[in-house]
Amino acid sequence: MNFNQQILIALPDMQDKRFNKAVILICESNEDGAMGLVINNPMDLNTEEVFTNLNLDTPIENHIVRDGGPLNKNCGFIIHNNNDSYKSSIKIKDHLTLTTSKDLLKQISSHEFKSKWQFILGYSGWEKDQLENEIAENTWLTCPTDIDLIFNTPAEEQWQKALSLIGIHDYNSITGAGHA
Repeated sequence: MNFNQQILIALPDMQDKRFNKAVILICESNEDGAMGLVINNPMDLNTEEVFTNLNLDTPIENHIVRDGGPLNKNCGFIIHNNNDSYKSSIKIKDHLTLTTSKDLLKQISSHEFKSKWQFILGYSGWEKDQLENEIAENTWLTCPTDIDLIFNTPAEEQWQKALSLIGIHDYNSITGAGHA
């Protein structure tokens, strides 16, 4: 199955606490597996600190860094709402790009970047057929990628908003196996 341009929504009874009420933007999905970023798990770290540690000027907008998942916590990802491509970018959908290269960070720190963006450390990954199996076991729900959800909804409201995008407003009524 192809999960490109999809968001995963953890069911409320998720057993893996790392994904409690997680909303995950799928960045790439193919026959070998999938890679995604948890977009609603704020860390006790802000982008001003990250940019200072990288010897860059601080950005105009100081964002809370998001914890993208349990894998490769030292790797930073920037999702931004435009189609600009940098040294290492993947277009997720129209007006949504993932970049991992420092050239974008430099543009943000020099205050030249005008689009919305989020900085995320770490990612979530699934091996071949793993995500399909988890969805079949009712661990995750899916909805189409939504720019407003990603960039204009506070982290603490993203899970409920993602559910509402697929017509679920009574969050207590949904259950599943809930194990990732």
